[in-house]
Amino acid sequence: MLFARGLLEACRQRGATVLTGRAVRALKAGADGITHAETDAGPLAADAFVVCLGIAAPALVKPFGIALPIYPVKGYSMTLPITDPSRAPRMGGVDENNLLAYCPMGQRLRITATAEIAGYDDSHRPADFTRMLERTRAVFPAGIDYGRAEMWAGLRPMTPTGMPVIDRTHIANLFLNAGHGHVGWTMSNGSARVLADLVGQRQPAIAMDGMRL
Repeated sequence: MLFARGLLEACRQRGATVLTGRAVRALKAGADGITHAETDAGPLAADAFVVCLGIAAPALVKPFGIALPIYPVKGYSMTLPITDPSRAPRMGGVDENNLLAYCPMGQRLRITATAEIAGYDDSHRPADFTRMLERTRAVFPAGIDYGRAEMWAGLRPMTPTGMPVIDRTHIANLFLNAGHGHVGWTMSNGSARVLADLVGQRQPAIAMDGMRL
């Protein structure tokens, strides 16, 4: 959240107009490409359009004959209060033996573990986190308040290769930046660099092996 807020402010300082709270329903094309996006707040015109919608990306571009190989994979995570920083992890990591990924976030610890193929269902219940809690408690037995766990499940936009799709399309002003799976934030800056080069008609500074549509 801090990163997102900082990025938002940096964009605004450079002259960007940021619109939030709008749902994009469809893209509409004319003879020269995409003319506007239909939103619940009315049409939104632009010179170029970047589809960066995670698991919703395939449905938005399907009417244009674009088949994005992006599939939802449900991931579970929980956030736990840190009660004793001296006994909690100070750096993020992955415990391969217990299949846990962990990341300290100030006074909280973020844990992710289970992933499953369950279509577009992102529901969850406390019982889904029983094994994750047991494994986390075994790895970090002290310094964590396990009685105040915040639990969440979300859908990761996965591709068969694990690589995102970052590319132009056959429509001149339509670009793709989706399918980053569980490492969207990790890859966000590099993806943005590639996308900026593509939109600006420049040779990307980062190799695009495995990322083209």
